[in-house]
Amino acid sequence: MEIKDLFYKWVPVYVKLPVLFILFFVILTANGVFLGNTTDMYSSLGVYAEPYTAAYNAMYIGMGLGLMMGMRLKLRFSNKALLLWGLICMVLMNLICATNDHPVIIIGACLVLGFTKMAALIEVFIIWMFVWSKKGDTSRLYPFVYFTALSGLYFITWLTTHLAAIYNWRFAYIVIIILLLICLLFALVFVENHRLRRPVPLYQLDWQAALLLMAFMMLINYAAVYGKVEDWLESDKIKMVLACIPVAFWGFVKRELTVKRPLLDLRLFRKSFFRIGLFYFLLMGIFFPSSIQSAFTGGILHFEMIRNMELNLYMIPGVLAGSVLCYYWYFHKYDPLVLIFSGFLAFVVYYVILYNSLITGFGIRDFWLPSIVKGFAIVLIYIALGLYSTAGFDIKNLLTGAGVVILVRSFLGSGVFTGIYSYLLYAGRVRHLDYLAGMADADNFLVKEGRSPGDLYRILQEQSNLTASKEMTGFIILSGIVILAGIVISSVHQRVKADWSITPQNNQ
Repeated sequence: MEIKDLFYKWVPVYVKLPVLFILFFVILTANGVFLGNTTDMYSSLGVYAEPYTAAYNAMYIGMGLGLMMGMRLKLRFSNKALLLWGLICMVLMNLICATNDHPVIIIGACLVLGFTKMAALIEVFIIWMFVWSKKGDTSRLYPFVYFTALSGLYFITWLTTHLAAIYNWRFAYIVIIILLLICLLFALVFVENHRLRRPVPLYQLDWQAALLLMAFMMLINYAAVYGKVEDWLESDKIKMVLACIPVAFWGFVKRELTVKRPLLDLRLFRKSFFRIGLFYFLLMGIFFPSSIQSAFTGGILHFEMIRNMELNLYMIPGVLAGSVLCYYWYFHKYDPLVLIFSGFLAFVVYYVILYNSLITGFGIRDFWLPSIVKGFAIVLIYIALGLYSTAGFDIKNLLTGAGVVILVRSFLGSGVFTGIYSYLLYAGRVRHLDYLAGMADADNFLVKEGRSPGDLYRILQEQSNLTASKEMTGFIILSGIVILAGIVISSVHQRVKADWSITPQNNQ
């Protein structure tokens, strides 16, 4: 692979770095569907919220596929062509999301956006890697990457919510499209077109495997997101989707085992650290969703959407602290398993604080401590597990492995668990509401206290929501304790196994 500077030689350094940061920030945060204005979107269009959740997941599916195919595209097209292609497609897909009223089209647009944005992101990512380390050491780069990605995402989420509250949900897309057009102008003016010496033809790319993997992921996406509204196995559609999932997976695996140039080299899964890293990312999905906090702030405390999104800003100091810690941790080459354990421990601490905070008198300023802890936990897990999973990979396998990591971390982990938590909270509220309604003394409440039936119903709703949230939080805390114990046992087992493998050599 030919790696050259992205910019013309006449571009000074004090222009390169700001332009490079703006490109990186905008490409990372321009997602097509933004959590801050989706409530206004589906409310104004009169549809369920589920299509926009599915669209958000589809974007990460596209990103994973785009990263897995990124190396082959980079061997075929020049850096400027890929950057312009990615930015132009991002503009078009955001334009479709802003002007279209059909949820299915928005899901498809987000899938395409996630795939194409990686073509642009890889070019900027590689240049930043050599800015932070001349040897291309990703442990120096990842703290910067995830601080920019997570903090930028929280800021953009708050900004889009603010614009939707003041004007209209479409105004958020206007701002994003303007930022993308500015990036397009930067790419046209400052980025040099380095032609490839020996471009690789695209017919060697395993498109069939990509389509099979996409079908497999999108079927899981549909089942996880729409299971709540279609009542799971009571729905013929869900049954058909669940039956097609193993078929698509079997077709993908069979294709990769027989084709000469596979999309995903399955031999990567022979590496124990890659398998363990993906398993830990899957477990992270238990802690990552904000469903419980959103149910608490929206259903009990009755925060407005813009107040809910302000809570995300509280996580930025935690993200910064975690990024700085990871940078110095890897700089001094300390044990990465300690960081992984610390990340899961911080998640458990966050849910312990949240469990004790699930009371009706909790205010918005009381969320600063749990939010900082959660931001700290997220960035520790993202950086430590990301580096642990792909340790020792060359550049080709690094991109492929990172694509698998995105699929597991951002979709199979957090995306699927978000859908599951949404259903469990709904089912828990209904169950507790039935119980509380049967135990309530309506005559005493209505007659002696002079309250209305609406007040009784509201109180029962709040209490059922609160009880279901506490129940789920307690389950997550217990799961976290089990996971922490498993990490300790696994770490000790690896150390003992390593010692036993070294001892015979020393005796000889």
